[in-house]
Amino acid sequence: MFKAIIVGLTAGYLSGQFGIGGGLITTPFIRLILLYPPLIAVGTPLVVNIPTALAGLYAYNKQGFVDYKLVPFLALPGIVGAIAGSYGTRFVNGSIILLITAGVIFILGLRVPFNYRNDAGEREVKHLYLLIFGFLIGLFSGFLGLGGGFLLVPFLTLFIRKDVKSAFGTSLAVIAAITIPAAVVHFYLGHVDLRLAGLLILGAVPGAFLGSRVAVRLSNRLLRVAFSLLLLVLAGYLGYNELVRLVS
Repeated sequence: MFKAIIVGLTAGYLSGQFGIGGGLITTPFIRLILLYPPLIAVGTPLVVNIPTALAGLYAYNKQGFVDYKLVPFLALPGIVGAIAGSYGTRFVNGSIILLITAGVIFILGLRVPFNYRNDAGEREVKHLYLLIFGFLIGLFSGFLGLGGGFLLVPFLTLFIRKDVKSAFGTSLAVIAAITIPAAVVHFYLGHVDLRLAGLLILGAVPGAFLGSRVAVRLSNRLLRVAFSLLLLVLAGYLGYNELVRLVS
């Protein structure tokens, strides 16, 4: 019980600070530390992501760091993708996809601290591209149980050139929307342990409040570097573990 609350606290803090859904931390911890079955480790974090994302979003929204003009173009197709991705866990082994995802995260982790300029100005992106990317974010979120922020935040900073704090806040708004249908589908498939989710939420919600309050007081540069390091560590973790599974 205590370990589950600590895992939730850690995931919530990182979710609030870096605008990710928390599943990047919660999923491997549920599997490797709490020793739950793989699909429980995929589905349960999505339930935890909902209050966690809302808690982080509250702090960012109070500071005006949420771009609500972008949210519907990313969240609505993301909901469709999340439902499809969640249902797809019935049929597909995710090891190869996780390995590819690790490569994507690693590349983004290298680029985040160097390719964003505060004086460059925001870039206009066609709505069609936002809809496509939103669907892909939902697909990853539902299939991997990772929330989607690990791809959404770099997309907002690198391609739309949003301020990093606005990217974190906007990401949490989208995550809050797309994880609800994903969690429902996983619950229907039997991939959610509600008791475990409750314990994780006990730690995750205060963790998200704390992480987001810390983030809005830090410099953009420091947040970009910290987020980059987080991506690189997670990429290495995902890549190593999935490669071992594939060759064993």
